[in-house]
Amino acid sequence: MSSDGPSGDGDGTAPTRPLVIELAGTPGAGKTTLAAEIVGQLDRAGVRAATIVGAARQHAARTSIGRAVAHLAPRRLRDPLLWQVFYACGAMNAVGFAFGRPTLSGRVLRDQLSRPISSSMKRHTLFWFFQLAGRHRFLMSTMRDGEALVVDDGFLHRSVALNASSNERPDGALIEAYVDLLPRPDLVIRPIADRDVCLRRIRDRGVWQHSRHLTDTDLESYVANAERVIDVAVERAKANGWNVVEIDNAGRDLREVRSETVEAVRPLLGIGGERRTLAMGPR
Repeated sequence: MSSDGPSGDGDGTAPTRPLVIELAGTPGAGKTTLAAEIVGQLDRAGVRAATIVGAARQHAARTSIGRAVAHLAPRRLRDPLLWQVFYACGAMNAVGFAFGRPTLSGRVLRDQLSRPISSSMKRHTLFWFFQLAGRHRFLMSTMRDGEALVVDDGFLHRSVALNASSNERPDGALIEAYVDLLPRPDLVIRPIADRDVCLRRIRDRGVWQHSRHLTDTDLESYVANAERVIDVAVERAKANGWNVVEIDNAGRDLREVRSETVEAVRPLLGIGGERRTLAMGPR
């Protein structure tokens, strides 16, 4: 993919190359809500946008076995079968990711094995990192011009799971070394909310299943450490030249938040204002 920035011509036409937008923030800051908003904005601008889950079956149908499923499977079986194709492609691409990015994969593996957390949490964290890696690699290989992938739990945000828990203080040097090895998206949006707001949202929606054993004090400690991880990761991304936009998402009127997300996405499409050149690293 080109590293020359958006290929729209400034008149509102959609870019002709694929775009990748990641969200990264403290748990409870509102990444998932903003991801859905961004998908809608891009769709209205003529860019075929989706989250990883939203893109899964469509991209699976672009493979040879997926095309067979799409054409031959009974309608009631089509979606579950295409999900299985996507799952299998993600698993195969996780292996490809590990071999293609041995430095990043090796660092993640070594750092996780040395963390002061349970063996089950180490397995859980590694499983979901390589799940993301495989799915990301597969979707990148099947994206088409004029499409966008909006990721609310991408590589930058994954620094939280890789470095934060209720009983360890994040190591800034390890976080920075991790960020230095990541594939660079076109844009990172960081929703920001006060820690108390994040905690309230987490409790309101329900604590993650793997963390339901945490006491209130443990949960508060985890969120505080997650916030520290995101602070370090985002600052390192900025220092590395990533395109990062931070948006206050702590109980503001949705229209205000929507307006800021529009302004964050607008330069990617070459719509209005000064055009930006978005440096893109390897994917």
